[in-house]
Amino acid sequence: MAIVLAHPQFQVLTHVQTGAVKGRIYFPALFLAEFSGAVIKWLQRQEISFEEKDLKIYSDGSFRIYFKTRLSPEIEYLALIKIIENI
Repeated sequence: MAIVLAHPQFQVLTHVQTGAVKGRIYFPALFLAEFSGAVIKWLQRQEISFEEKDLKIYSDGSFRIYFKTRLSPEIEYLALIKIIENI
């Protein structure tokens, strides 16, 4: 039986050699069905930067994104949560 995720899965990743820090979020399809507008609003923020190669879209409508930010990725993830909670 498959596990159905209803919340984003977030990680902070640090490159071993360069020390560069990125955030990674997997957005499940079930979550996007309810909060796609909030996710779009968050991704459009100037604080979030990513390239096309940082985005992986899955056949079920979910996607994973690696992103950079001037602040810590965790702070930006918490900003996403705040946007969602205000809906």
